[in-house]
Amino acid sequence: MTAYRDIYCDLPSRVHEVWQLSKAKTDSSQRDLSVTAMLMAAATGFAMPWESLKDVGSGNRNDWNAHPSFAKGDQAHYQSVLKSCDKFLSQKISDNPSLQSVSFRHCSDQSDICDVAEYGNRGKKLELNNHTVRCAVRVLRNALAHNNIVAFGLNSDQIDKLGFFSENRVGSGCVSTVDGYLVVTFTTSAFQDFLDAWFLILKPEKNETR
Repeated sequence: MTAYRDIYCDLPSRVHEVWQLSKAKTDSSQRDLSVTAMLMAAATGFAMPWESLKDVGSGNRNDWNAHPSFAKGDQAHYQSVLKSCDKFLSQKISDNPSLQSVSFRHCSDQSDICDVAEYGNRGKKLELNNHTVRCAVRVLRNALAHNNIVAFGLNSDQIDKLGFFSENRVGSGCVSTVDGYLVVTFTTSAFQDFLDAWFLILKPEKNETR
């Protein structure tokens, strides 16, 4: 196994490869752990590198490689990946094929989150064409980092839907306050489509060895 050079894309790309291998080796006689494997891929391949990829300006700073994980990185490559991520994140949710089917809602009380995620019958619906992918992805990242996930299925043996929630913070820094919760709900197939789209952005070029 070669060392990571540009860890913000090397690690997610390898995570995606492991995830694909896990799907290929599914044995129908064994318990279906495909959703668990998908969440593992999301936590490692999306939430972990998010801090390095969320700000397109990160690659232009003089200290861009001050972090030990970036010591052997390539600045031009980092800037290129950041631009690709920013283009993806700046889209309206409604314009992103991998997110067009999600439910995006706001609710006031934590006790309403399960109903909002499973049935969409409480809280306020947020129009997808009024919000960017970055907004939904921030909810997803926070949910993965803080175990704010709910799962639902037609029966106890199958998960069909995943809800991710995060505090809706108004203001910034020490003066921010919590104004309810944002909830993004995916079908499991839609969440797979989103992850595939994310990993595709970070996939090394064919002539790159990572």
